[in-house]
Amino acid sequence: MRDALYLLDGYSLIYRSYFAFIRQPLRNPRGQNSSAIFGFFRSLLALLSERRPQQFLVVLDSRTPTFRHQKYEAYKATRDKTPEDLTAQIPVIEQMLEALEVPMARVDGYEADDLIATLATACRERGQPCYIVSGDKDLLQLVDGPVRVLRPGRDGFEDLDREGVHRDWGVYPEQILDYLALTGDTSDNVPGVKGIGDKTAARLLNQYGSLEAIYEHIEEISGAVKTRLQDGRDAACLSRDLILLETGVPLQIPDDRFRLPGLNAEAAIPLFLEQGMKSLADQVRQAGGAAAADPDSGTQDADAGVAGPDAAQAELAARGRYTLVTDADELERWIRRARSAGEVAFDTETDGLDSHVARPVGFSLCIEPGAACYVALRGPDGPVVPEDRARELLHELLTDGAVRLIGQNLKYDYQVMRRWGIEISNLWFDTMIAAWVLDAGSSSYGMDQLAETYLGYRTTAYTDILPKTREGQATFDSVDLDTACRYAAEDADVTLRLYRLFAPRIKERGFERLFHDMEMPLVRLLAEMELAGIAIDSATLDDYSRELGTQLEALEREVYDLVGYEFNIASTRQLQQVLFEERKLKPLRKTKTGYSTDTAVLQELAREDPVPAKVLRHRLLAKLKSTYVDALPRMVDPETGRIHTHFNQTGTATGRLSSKDPNLQNIPIRDEEGRRIREAFVPADGHRFVSADYSQIELVVLAHLSGDPGLTAAFREGHDVHRATGALIFGVDPREVSAEQRRIAKTINFGVMYGMSAFRLSRELGIPRQDADRFIEAYFRTYSRIREFIDATVAVAEKNGAVRTLFGRERKVPDINNRNKAVRSGAQRVAVNTPIQGTAADIVKLAMLRIDRRLRDENLASKVILQVHDELIIEAPEQETEAVRALLEQEMTAAVSLDVPLRVSIEVGDSWGRLH
Repeated sequence: MRDALYLLDGYSLIYRSYFAFIRQPLRNPRGQNSSAIFGFFRSLLALLSERRPQQFLVVLDSRTPTFRHQKYEAYKATRDKTPEDLTAQIPVIEQMLEALEVPMARVDGYEADDLIATLATACRERGQPCYIVSGDKDLLQLVDGPVRVLRPGRDGFEDLDREGVHRDWGVYPEQILDYLALTGDTSDNVPGVKGIGDKTAARLLNQYGSLEAIYEHIEEISGAVKTRLQDGRDAACLSRDLILLETGVPLQIPDDRFRLPGLNAEAAIPLFLEQGMKSLADQVRQAGGAAAADPDSGTQDADAGVAGPDAAQAELAARGRYTLVTDADELERWIRRARSAGEVAFDTETDGLDSHVARPVGFSLCIEPGAACYVALRGPDGPVVPEDRARELLHELLTDGAVRLIGQNLKYDYQVMRRWGIEISNLWFDTMIAAWVLDAGSSSYGMDQLAETYLGYRTTAYTDILPKTREGQATFDSVDLDTACRYAAEDADVTLRLYRLFAPRIKERGFERLFHDMEMPLVRLLAEMELAGIAIDSATLDDYSRELGTQLEALEREVYDLVGYEFNIASTRQLQQVLFEERKLKPLRKTKTGYSTDTAVLQELAREDPVPAKVLRHRLLAKLKSTYVDALPRMVDPETGRIHTHFNQTGTATGRLSSKDPNLQNIPIRDEEGRRIREAFVPADGHRFVSADYSQIELVVLAHLSGDPGLTAAFREGHDVHRATGALIFGVDPREVSAEQRRIAKTINFGVMYGMSAFRLSRELGIPRQDADRFIEAYFRTYSRIREFIDATVAVAEKNGAVRTLFGRERKVPDINNRNKAVRSGAQRVAVNTPIQGTAADIVKLAMLRIDRRLRDENLASKVILQVHDELIIEAPEQETEAVRALLEQEMTAAVSLDVPLRVSIEVGDSWGRLH
């Protein structure tokens, strides 16, 4: 089991300690106030003595204004200025923490609460115990499962779990946010609803579940409470926004940063004596290194092994020897052993992290746990294996189809080897992908994380072994060979142990076909797609950039003419002043920064004033220009002249692929601007693009899974499914369905998969709530089996805590039985959508594999180069386009047999933009 992570809210404890002695402040020998210093370290040492944490972090507030101050100038405006004699103690406390070698962290622009929320959420998602040490009631909203709060008190630390929060506050942790939105927090200038106290807030939340539900049932509430709620609605929403914690703080904290190996008494004791705190100095001396009695510090000798596969036991597996291979004869013996074993864990070490340019520095092999070697090809000291001979011997192993290759992120190793002249033939088991298949909701699938989670072992960090240089971070070929051996062989060893752990679990849980027939074959295909890349016409983008620049300048002038003066259109505060103070437009929603100017608000305001419409247009063009038009040419590989995106196979819980650097999947699809960007993506000379797009695949999957006869018939008969739905809902002949009726039907068709409520439908369509209710009721009367499918799917999720796609892909739904209605409803939407979207993603993957197999079997030069949502793009020589068109039609329609036929739209073009 993972060690618990303790997160101490630094400033909360500092303030608490200072004011605990406010009537009789403590003084150091120089007469300076030292209350905060004494109180803080007295509590810290008591905590370390009582809990003996292995992982610990003191979290501190940003020294610069946070995003809340930027968005809402009044935030914490009523808080009294921090007393000067407290301010003077804060750097002393930080100096003493540093001397003790207690880990600390802060991120500019974020409060400590947000860092804590981010780290605690990550712990919860991976099932790691986490204790938040704080008296701040805002943090109670994070209590959930393994995440608890230790509240400092007179008699030590009170351990608050879910029931403890309910006992003390009358509401559960998931309701704390709404509770404080109602009651407010005067210390932070969080207004709350005037006249709503603790008891009333708790009673309302216990009765209705959430703030949203309270206002949905406002007519059921009577008397003064109703009036106060109505009058304070905006204040409640604003308060909730201010209290809501950010869980996506961009942290760059290596895992070993949390480790607390022991207190550095020698360095810290003089600082305590300087403050006249002899008793605390004695405690530090006695504590010494006892705060973290970890028998395995994570550093190893060259003959060390790694932790065993049973994370529930606190013992290491039998340790073996790691061998440094520096001559070809020794490598040949290892190759023979690996081929004889029939399976081997393999890992490459390179001089960079980008597989498109990195060169091999060495590689490691592991045949049995503890029996691993590192083959050095380059290094700063000692002999190495000649590269040509190493390549020749390794080629024998990696192209032997009888040898199962095991790795962690094998796509990277495949690409490095491919560029080195070796095409791996049997990519058998990727532990990163296996971990994702076993738990698609985890936050990380890196080897270090997997080793600690599943093996209870802390691996050597990559950054720890690289020598520091004046020029910056060194590369692996500068690491001395003994250190390189310990690090690289450990990687292969850990990978093999993870394989031995994951393989039987994959089988036991029925994931073998999904893993071996879909996900593992996809590794090679995605690697080849990335290596192939896609070409762009930079001149087209340069022209479009200038055009967009001209349009942006024109829009700015038009806005300035309407307003009467120049201002920063991108400034929320200045835009608020223009729209709401000067042009007197009616605000629709209040946020932390004042009145909202988000897209939805501006779209609504654009109906009555031209300025919001032009601002919206300006935002769109500015984002496209910076994100795509100007950025894409800089991403062209100078060696290939093409863009090489990275496909992420483990990036979503539904199984969909994602991409990054650049994210080609986020280029707008339906508007003219997106088409202009896609026009710059062009095939190589003498080639054309062939695009194949599944038609309404998610609705097809819904029809199959639900077995609804009406929806199935519409697809089988080749009807316009949205027109058919409109005809059934409105009771008219399909030929008489108006454009508006079809629009409503289309919105419902797609919205029902995502659990769209009547309220949301009314907002999207701009129709009364009653009409939205009526349309949804008519939809489920028309397609009654869809309602049955939704109810049955939710019931399965409630029973099993998870749902599966048609091909057995599983997604856990941990909040499906949550007492909070809003949280539970969100989980229900996930439960219903996952089998639909996940099955559609699986079908696309199967089609990709079939197409790639046919292209290779028939020795065609055409290649799959891009997958975007439900669309595949093939780059084909001109003479192959018709053959590829026929092949796509055959393979995609036959990818899977459903009750509803799969239909494919196929187009040929000279740029991506001309395919639609």
